[in-house]
Amino acid sequence: MGRKTANLEALQAKIGYQFGDQSLLKLALTHRSLAGGPQENNERLEFLGDAVLQLTVSKYLYEKYPRLPEGELAKKRSLLVRESAVASVAKELELNKYLMVGRGELQAQAQERDSLLCDAMEAVYGAIYLDGGFEAARQVILRNLPDWDWEELQLIDAKSTLQEYFQRIAKETPDYELISEEGPDHAKSFVVEVSFAGEVLGRGRGPTKKEAEQEAARQALLALDVQA
Repeated sequence: MGRKTANLEALQAKIGYQFGDQSLLKLALTHRSLAGGPQENNERLEFLGDAVLQLTVSKYLYEKYPRLPEGELAKKRSLLVRESAVASVAKELELNKYLMVGRGELQAQAQERDSLLCDAMEAVYGAIYLDGGFEAARQVILRNLPDWDWEELQLIDAKSTLQEYFQRIAKETPDYELISEEGPDHAKSFVVEVSFAGEVLGRGRGPTKKEAEQEAARQALLALDVQA
């Protein structure tokens, strides 16, 4: 614990923000497995930081693409705020080295999981917001936006495309069912099926349930010959 606290100066240099209240940063880096109370771990900060991230990216895209309709802006935003994208920012900042987790999580290398890294990164954004205000958080978020391109967006957003397709032709949405969950906590594998009106359209596998759903949606789009 003491070693990580001493290194927080290095982390702040990487983030590009110096905290006035160091306890906020420590809280943002504290996983619930180490401190269970709602005021002792980073879950409340994660809740706040997620909202700050969503607003920052929404405003950024609104100003950057003045002619894009709402649906296209939403697709671009989903790419920039998805779990794997936020986790990639955390990895660039080597946030895993500073996370404080319980003994069991540490042994399972939980601090390397995208889900935990994403949550911690959002908690850091929430902490910056509380410490320095929205503008400070906005600058940090924009400085660390992940790289993306339109082709990647089309692949990632298969689930939304499939939903829009069925809403257009049937005014209903497809159903996703978790078929299996395998492996240890730090190396999970999920299998999901997507169906409509009782007919299975696609099956996907991924390291998270969300990514398995996206893969299932991609398979369904291929089967239906629908362009993503």
